[in-house]
Amino acid sequence: MIFFYILASMATFLHPPILSRFLPDFVAFKALGAICFVYAIFYWCSRSTAPRFLSSRQSHLLLLLYAIVFASCLTGGNFLVFFIYTDFIFLLFVTVCVVDSLRRISWVLFSAVAGLAYGSVHVVLEWIHFRHIYSGYRAGLSVGDGNYFTTSAVLCLPFALLAVLHGKRLWKRMFYGGCLAVSLLGVAVCASRGGFLALAAAFLFLIARTEHRVRNLLLISVVVLPLALFLPISPLQRLLHPNRIDASNSHNRIMAWKAGARMIADHPVLGVGVGNFKSLMPQYADKGTTTDTIAHNTYIEVAAELGLPSLLVFLAIPFFSYRSLEKARQRAEIAGREFPYYAALGLQAGLVGYMVGAFFLSAEYQKLFWLAIMLSMCLPSLVRARRKRQGAVPDADVTSIPLFAESPQS
Repeated sequence: MIFFYILASMATFLHPPILSRFLPDFVAFKALGAICFVYAIFYWCSRSTAPRFLSSRQSHLLLLLYAIVFASCLTGGNFLVFFIYTDFIFLLFVTVCVVDSLRRISWVLFSAVAGLAYGSVHVVLEWIHFRHIYSGYRAGLSVGDGNYFTTSAVLCLPFALLAVLHGKRLWKRMFYGGCLAVSLLGVAVCASRGGFLALAAAFLFLIARTEHRVRNLLLISVVVLPLALFLPISPLQRLLHPNRIDASNSHNRIMAWKAGARMIADHPVLGVGVGNFKSLMPQYADKGTTTDTIAHNTYIEVAAELGLPSLLVFLAIPFFSYRSLEKARQRAEIAGREFPYYAALGLQAGLVGYMVGAFFLSAEYQKLFWLAIMLSMCLPSLVRARRKRQGAVPDADVTSIPLFAESPQS
C-alpha cells in the first residue's frame, strides 16, 4: 500500500522531483502504477468482499469516455492519449480495490498534501534562486509547470485547511498547518492567475458551507492575502498589474479559444480527433497568431477534439463525483463522523476550484484530478449512515462539527 501512497504524493507533479533524477517522468509514473496494480491484484484475492468497481455513475461515464477516446483514435486521433486514459482506467481499478477503509482514504489525502508541500519547497527554493537573475521570475519549472502545479494544488488545499481546523491529533494539525503554509507560498510564487481564481473559488465554496461565514472569510483572507499582495511576484499582482508578457499570454489564449471555437463549429459532433488540437491549430488560427499551442481551456479542447456530446460526458464525471461526495458528507453528518465529513467537503471544494481553473488550462489529463474522482467513488460506501442515539457515548472518531457545518436554519 505504501507504493499507492507514494503515487498519491507524486500526482501533483508533471516531473516528480526525486524519481525524475533516475527515470524519465512517464517511466517513473508507470513503474509506480505497475507496482500498485500488482499489489491490487493480490489484495483483491485476499479481500472478503469483492470491490464494487461500477457502483457509481462516474465510473460508468469514465468507461464511456474511454470508449469514445478509443473510437476517436481509430478515426485519426492520437493513440498516445488513449494510453493516458488507459492509465486512468488502471487507476480506477487500483483505487477502488485497495482504498477500502476510511483510514486508507485518510492516508491517501495525507500523502497528497505531503507531496504538494514537498513540491512547494522545491518551487520556493527555485524562486529564491532565480528571482535575482530574472526580474519577475515565476517559479514552477522544478515541478514541471507552475500553472498545472497550482491547479492541482487547489484539489488538496481545502482539505488541508479543514484538517488544520478539525484534526484531533496535535501532530497532524501541526503537520497540515505547515503543509498549508508552505503550499500557499509555493502557489503564490508560481503566480498562476487561473490557479489563483481556482483557489479563490474553492475557498469561497468552503465559506459558503459554513455557519460563521464572515469570521471564516476573515480567517482565510488573513492567510492568503498577504502572500498575494506583498510578494514581488504573485497571481494577484499579475491580475491587477499585467506586464507585456502577461498581456501577450492572455492574447494568445484568446486566439487559441477562437481557434477552438472554429474547430467546434466545423466538427460539432465528433470533433477533430483526440490529441489533434495542437497540430490542427494553424488551420484555424488567425494570421499572425502563435499556433504551436494547446487550447489553454479544458472545455474547449475536449469539445474541439471529441465533440460537444463528449464534452457533456466529460463534465458529467465531476458532476456525479460531486454528488457522490455530497452523499458521503450527508451520511457523515447524520452519523456524526467528523473525518469523512470534512474529507468529502474538502474534495468537493477542490473539485469546484479545479473546474474553475480548468477554464484557463488544458487540464483534462491531471493525475490528481482523476485520483479525486476515484476517491469520490470510494467514500460514500465507507461512511456508515446511522443516527446517534440521544445520550449515547460517541465513537472514538465521532465529534461535533462546529466550524464548517451548515447552519441549522439553512
